[in-house]
Amino acid sequence: MRQWLNHQFIGILSLTLILIGLLLSNAAMSIGMIGLTVNTIFNKDFVLIFKRFIRHPALWGLSGIFILYAISGLYSENIPFLIDRLRMKLPFLLLPFTILSIPVFHKKLYYKLLYLFFILVVMGCLYSVTLFLQDPWEIMERYKQGQVLPTPVMHIRFSLMVAYAVGIGWYLYQERFFLRYAWEPLAMLVLTALLVAYLHLLAVRSGLVVLYSVLLFLLIWAVVRHRRYWLGVVAGSALLLAGWLAMRFVPSLQNKLDYTRYGLYLFQHRTNLEELSDSYRLGSMLAGADIVRRHPSTGIGVGDIRQACEDYYRLHLPALHGRGLMPHNQYLFVAAATGLLGLCYFIWAIIYPLLYKKSYNNPLIVIFHIIMLLSFVPEHTLETQLGTAIYILFVILGIRFQDAVMENQVT
Repeated sequence: MRQWLNHQFIGILSLTLILIGLLLSNAAMSIGMIGLTVNTIFNKDFVLIFKRFIRHPALWGLSGIFILYAISGLYSENIPFLIDRLRMKLPFLLLPFTILSIPVFHKKLYYKLLYLFFILVVMGCLYSVTLFLQDPWEIMERYKQGQVLPTPVMHIRFSLMVAYAVGIGWYLYQERFFLRYAWEPLAMLVLTALLVAYLHLLAVRSGLVVLYSVLLFLLIWAVVRHRRYWLGVVAGSALLLAGWLAMRFVPSLQNKLDYTRYGLYLFQHRTNLEELSDSYRLGSMLAGADIVRRHPSTGIGVGDIRQACEDYYRLHLPALHGRGLMPHNQYLFVAAATGLLGLCYFIWAIIYPLLYKKSYNNPLIVIFHIIMLLSFVPEHTLETQLGTAIYILFVILGIRFQDAVMENQVT
């Protein structure tokens, strides 16, 4: 029993719980994060872990995002809301540090964790499709009202996870990784193709944008790597054709596009804004931009950002007043809350892991950053518990993996 209850085992178990929690249980996700924290605090090498952390800019840069939010609290008046925001950002403070409590983080472990996440996402999609098949016509009608398929978790975040699972499926196939049977990589490639089809059925715009961005990246990656430029022209044309066919013949996607056009028309004419989610998103961005204009240096403070947005709605968009909407753009949110200097730090902190030890040479790490950085444009992804967990978990796993790769090259 003693040899099982070691820091390696507890760390891996905690990561597994977080992965499961992303799709099935907030409680499991929280227990996993607590497990990593306990694994670090009650560690005889705590001092060595801390020294390694402070010499690791890719990790402490991420923890600095929590500190950035906390500093803005010095000029925030709404302390309860500030505490709520900081509570949600605790993973930024803790996980980059506690991930170092796992003594050995090798390639096989990283691939197993990715494999587990891939299988969990496939199961989530199967659950979603099963619900769709029970009453497809009713769900298609819901799309005309801006609703989507039932999903295991919030549909926008789930679409991002599915897009990342597409990248994982392609990557592990390329690596010919399998747990037991040699046919697993091929099965994973088939499942990856089905995930692409599912995203078109789900028709979440954020998910489709990041999906096609990922597919475009993979196309460019393959063309440059193999120097087959004719293949790029053919595959690029096929990609455009596939997108056009999806918009023409996938009913859920057609209904979503019609809803989007209708929403933009209503927002342009400032009518029925309270009925459409796109009005919320666009209106919140205008509020965020106005806050940045009035408080460019330090922002309004994380604690007061919601009230500042409400003040804007009351004066300019009364139909959105009272809904508690904050800027639906992560970059605008950070700029409005912490100022342009805070935004500069935030951008450095989220870009540096991609540059760290030439991580941009790993296509899967690039894919993850493409997905997340694009998702920050129409959404405040990191202002939800699930969005924070998705981002911080996979970015620190990529960092630890890159550390292991570089250490093996040196040795």
